[in-house]
Amino acid sequence: MKLDVKLLGAAIKNARMEKKITQEQLAEMVGITSIHLKQLESGRRKPSIDVLYALSRTLNISVDSIFFPERTDGRDLQNKIERSLSNCSLHELKVIYTTISAMTEKDTQ
Repeated sequence: MKLDVKLLGAAIKNARMEKKITQEQLAEMVGITSIHLKQLESGRRKPSIDVLYALSRTLNISVDSIFFPERTDGRDLQNKIERSLSNCSLHELKVIYTTISAMTEKDTQ
């Protein structure tokens, strides 16, 4: 079984675009060249463990969906929600939490 570098590249690109940062900005944040990042996003190169770690931490993405694509239990959606939450203010987080609490409380009644 081999790593699907196209899937990995697409995940990196999607997470970067969700965070609204350029390839140049992300490359600088993780300590690689923008050319290297372009090659990773296109699936032409595999990242080293250190680069993969830096990308996953910087973009707040889980590599589980890349390494275990057969596990389709809503993890991708949870990861998208987590990435979106990282951009929220404290007030927005409180509103979201209250909303989720009300929704889940309703479901248990």
